[in-house]
Amino acid sequence: MAETNLANMIVPEVFGNYVANLSLKTNRFVQSGILTPDPILGARLTEPGTSITVPFINDLPDEDPDVWTDTDNIAVSNLTSGKQMAQKFYQAKSFGLTDQSALISGAPIQNMIGSRFANYWIRQDAKLLLNVLTGVFGVSKIQNSKIYDATAKMPTEANFNAKGFIGAKALMGDLSENTLTAIAVNSATYAQMQANGLIDTIQEQNAATPFGTYNGMTIVVDDDIPVDLSDKSKPTTTSYIFGTGAIGYSQNLYSTATERHELINGGETDIVQKRIATIHVIGTSIKNPIQNASYKDFAKSTNWEVVDGIEPKTVRVVAYKSTLDPTLVPGAEAPKPTPVTQGQG
Repeated sequence: MAETNLANMIVPEVFGNYVANLSLKTNRFVQSGILTPDPILGARLTEPGTSITVPFINDLPDEDPDVWTDTDNIAVSNLTSGKQMAQKFYQAKSFGLTDQSALISGAPIQNMIGSRFANYWIRQDAKLLLNVLTGVFGVSKIQNSKIYDATAKMPTEANFNAKGFIGAKALMGDLSENTLTAIAVNSATYAQMQANGLIDTIQEQNAATPFGTYNGMTIVVDDDIPVDLSDKSKPTTTSYIFGTGAIGYSQNLYSTATERHELINGGETDIVQKRIATIHVIGTSIKNPIQNASYKDFAKSTNWEVVDGIEPKTVRVVAYKSTLDPTLVPGAEAPKPTPVTQGQG
């Protein structure tokens, strides 16, 4: 009798395209504009090497114009250029499905595996983005100009609030009003925003829709943004505010393959995907391309730099460090009230 198994059902090229399209459609960071698919980066992902060099031309210098006369020549100013390097990362993942699990679940096999893979790559994109931000915000030029630390600036009002948010926006200077478009927070910070009445509108939550808006900015909630519980009575966290085009992003699902194992687990088919991708904070550069880069490599500030000729203010992302109400944070502990001691009569 003829047998139909997963390897027969999945056409690798079609399946790879399905996963890639689903990843983009359901990725909140992409849909919110935080991750901006970059065709220039995308076109060069499969070129040899572990990095992509992106040349750029600096803005025109802010010099006074010449006085126009018929006796003096008009001076010609030079344009200056530079380059930034985006680090590639090469990743592979396999998921397997046994014959019996497919029979018992009754689920559409291809859709189930496709959704699983798409959601997996989405989670990896979020992890990678946050590791890149950790590394970039450890660079002194960024650390000194793009982080609003409410725990240091206003320790008695350090909880996430409108005043701190405005302080963080102000780090963009005269670019703040028309540049910043989205904010990424964890669920504890989102709860703090709700408690403070800071959410403008709350949209129905699903895989493709951001959680709401604040000051006209799209809110994306992701619990890969950590909460520091070193002091359980004063949990701290960092939220990130992004401008359009702040993060260049591209992925190439390089290959999809199936492998059949008749004797393993009563019959099992594995789906293997390999991808090449990059996530890059525009205006920064990897110092030296890294072979087989890991998440830990991206999180090291020593691997990043602000490109010469780039003013840090123009890097379109700022960080807002704040405390959170411990009653809204799992694992935190609200301070115990000080017992009142009654005087003796």
